[in-house]
Amino acid sequence: MKASVCIEMIYTEYPFLERISIAADQGFDAIEFWNWDNKDMPAIKHAVEKAGIQVATFQSNRGGTLINPTHRENFIAGIKESLAMAKEMNTNKMFILTDELGEDRSVKFQFPELTEEEKFQSVFDGLIDIAPLAEAAGVTLVLEPLNNLVDHAGYWLKESELGFELVRKINSPNIRLLFDIYHQQITEGNIIERLTRNLDAIGHVHVADVPGRHQPGSGELNYENILAELAAAGYEDYVGLEFEPTIPSKEAAASALR
Repeated sequence: MKASVCIEMIYTEYPFLERISIAADQGFDAIEFWNWDNKDMPAIKHAVEKAGIQVATFQSNRGGTLINPTHRENFIAGIKESLAMAKEMNTNKMFILTDELGEDRSVKFQFPELTEEEKFQSVFDGLIDIAPLAEAAGVTLVLEPLNNLVDHAGYWLKESELGFELVRKINSPNIRLLFDIYHQQITEGNIIERLTRNLDAIGHVHVADVPGRHQPGSGELNYENILAELAAAGYEDYVGLEFEPTIPSKEAAASALR
């Protein structure tokens, strides 16, 4: 397995660009972050190249939602821009959300007039349209379920099982699931089995403990067992640290994947 650090949440004691070199100095394979359109991407690219580290992933959404078909044209236009940015950043993976999140990461729009069946069909149709674009760009889009009980009220894709269903129905090598252990522990539980029996559909993993979304070892999840089982099952891609440290960031990051 490879390890990346989400510099939106970790090393926040330091200026944003400095976090990249800190991750490299701590021996991580990559960094990741959220939105790219509010950042100085040339400066990030320069800092990444200077530090000799990779960008594992960043957010592909530019606005709008997958769940409302009237948003699709603008949504796909944003994905095209993000795919071009991924090429510029030498990044072969971006995460994609079903809903649009605001500055505070809350869901911006609700569509009570749409049935669950209509929302599912809209998400499916949107991903079918996006899949060949991702394939042509050589970028994998990892679809992320989020919990709507604690952090993202109203978010549509909550369960990993529904995400796996979508990934398998779309049947593209460039559409996979981002399995965030923190979110799925809140929503579903049964983490080890869900991870290990669905590796064919998983393209990225995030770690944080429950409750609180803090560093592994701070809560109820046995990360030593989870990560050992994930490795034994043959997972070789990125495990991303995406948590809010309760101790100094360098210490939290260094201990997270031991």
